[in-house]
Amino acid sequence: MDRSSPSISVIMPCYNEAKYIEESIKSLLDDYSLKNCVILVVDGMSNDGTQEIIQSLIKEGLPISLFQNEKRLQAHGLNLGISKAEGEMIVRVDAHCLYPPGYIKKCVELLKSKDAWNVGGMVVPQGTETIQKAIALALKHPVGVGKAKWYVGNYSGYAKSVPFGTFRKELFDTIGLYDPKAKANEDAELNLRIQKAGGKVYLDSSIKVTYFPRESLKELAVQYFKYGRGRCYTTLKHRKITAPRQILSAFLVVGLFFSVVLSFFRPLFLVFPLSYFGALFLTTLFSWPRQSIPLRQRILTGLAFSVMHISWGIGFLSYLIGVRPDPNVQVEKGKIVY
Repeated sequence: MDRSSPSISVIMPCYNEAKYIEESIKSLLDDYSLKNCVILVVDGMSNDGTQEIIQSLIKEGLPISLFQNEKRLQAHGLNLGISKAEGEMIVRVDAHCLYPPGYIKKCVELLKSKDAWNVGGMVVPQGTETIQKAIALALKHPVGVGKAKWYVGNYSGYAKSVPFGTFRKELFDTIGLYDPKAKANEDAELNLRIQKAGGKVYLDSSIKVTYFPRESLKELAVQYFKYGRGRCYTTLKHRKITAPRQILSAFLVVGLFFSVVLSFFRPLFLVFPLSYFGALFLTTLFSWPRQSIPLRQRILTGLAFSVMHISWGIGFLSYLIGVRPDPNVQVEKGKIVY
């Protein structure tokens, strides 16, 4: 191993990623990473051939180790990977992505050069089929993701969060591991603890990761329902709303519900839901004027907007009225104490 650079452990949690995982792993394997790191794939008991693909890559001699995440939850997989990691640097990646050349090297160098405890780049959603392309458009538009700097714009600087992340392993001795109760929100919750402990998070927009979103509106709804629940858990646990958009969807769902109910007594109340869906349609109609996007795809993008908003809001509310954070969990100086 080349000792002139830090040893690196790349942690990739996954579940049923047979369609993407081989290309995802191979996009990480440039000369730098081959000499200085190992990829720890932590699989949540996949049943679609994912593990067989990983085993074939190991047989090819690629620097990969495979571990079983019997609890299946992504936070558990990340924590298992961290416990097995021998590198002084941890690069957390996703199997649903393709990484630009030199990604690992760029992230490690960024971590070394900036006054930050976590660094990362932007996510660029990309689709291959019509619905996936429509969802990708929604994920690149402020109506879909608000001011999330890792999705929209070209911002470089200190941020509230970054996708995935690159850390020094010693960070987890300071603030604790990923919180397994922050389901589908474990990255944002970890970044919040970093900042509570006095650390910073740095986003570099020159590092662009290709992300393949869900392939159907149903899958998108399930994903954003989980996101909403996870965000509600984090909000209650830390007693902190990091962005207004994180609760606006909950107010939207309440408003739509009561508008529809009250419309049975007075049809005028339908003005609100009709205005909401009309605004989404107009947004998709007049956005991206320089791109030749078929009308069907634009309409599907509008539906993706509504699925994201409403599913998030329902998820947030379902957690708010149904489940509370574990009262035995406390945060002391940014570190989880059970």
